[in-house]
Amino acid sequence: MSLTIDLTQEPSHWVLRLAGDLDYGECASFRMNIDRVLKNSPPATIVDLQNLEYLDSSGLGLLLSLSKEYGAQGGRLVLVTNETVDNILSLTRLNGIFSTASSMSEAVATVAVDESQS
Repeated sequence: MSLTIDLTQEPSHWVLRLAGDLDYGECASFRMNIDRVLKNSPPATIVDLQNLEYLDSSGLGLLLSLSKEYGAQGGRLVLVTNETVDNILSLTRLNGIFSTASSMSEAVATVAVDESQS
């Protein structure tokens, strides 16, 4: 299944929604969206992966790149995951690297708490 990407800009955070398969063939379009986030540096970004059906190593690498580069800019990144993504993060032992949430409302609350503590 091809990847669909939707980017929404809220005043306090941006939401990047992905659905379908994030694999090598789809990485170029995902990278363009990552570059847009990095260029604009919103205070926080939520990457909604709830509708992601497949994630390969190249897609995981891009998520790691976003996390590293965005964190270096002082941005806050939260991944909204599903069981598939949770299993991949656990298997690769990257679940401690990413801040994750099980729902959009939990991710928004995490971002809001982080913002109020700044």
